[in-house]
Amino acid sequence: MKIFHAPRSRSLRVLWAAEELGAPYETAAASFARPDPEFLEANPAGTLPAMVDGDVVMTESVAIMQYLGAKHGPTPLVVEPGDPRYPDYLQFMMFGEASLAAPLNAVVGTKFMAPEDQKDNFTVNIIKRSFHRRLPLVERQLKRGDYMAGNEFTLADISVGYALGLADMLELGDVAEPIKAYAQRLTSRPAYQRAVAVA
Repeated sequence: MKIFHAPRSRSLRVLWAAEELGAPYETAAASFARPDPEFLEANPAGTLPAMVDGDVVMTESVAIMQYLGAKHGPTPLVVEPGDPRYPDYLQFMMFGEASLAAPLNAVVGTKFMAPEDQKDNFTVNIIKRSFHRRLPLVERQLKRGDYMAGNEFTLADISVGYALGLADMLELGDVAEPIKAYAQRLTSRPAYQRAVAVA
């Protein structure tokens, strides 16, 4: 399995999941600014991640995590239908990208590419406020357990954890103490440490 990767991009989710699952993989450095032909063949959109596993080619980080969980399972990292935790697992697997991380793409683009006089704008400020309005859902979930699907770490935590790390990198402001403690639990995991160390 080959994972096209750039540090701090969504490919971190895929590496982290592979490390947690003990799934063998190799990485290929990918650049948004100067994508090479092999990367564009895997993902013509030029976005990360891109994963090639034999004849399987996938480009959505949350979908790739689900694929890896199914391929390398059964595993406690995946909550199956019928388990009482399944609705929370499914909800926060999607929430980490659709509600938290995806809107931040505009903030990333503005922070790193916008002219200086356009960095502070109405749209970016709406997105930042919206991000913080959604965090109480994470905080409420943490009152029910240490992780998004109860007291056991699952792939849903990788989904949400990446979004929290992205917000921290973008300096979006302080978060509640329970969320800080949760983020610390996630980033202290050996699998995360191995994944984030990949260049």
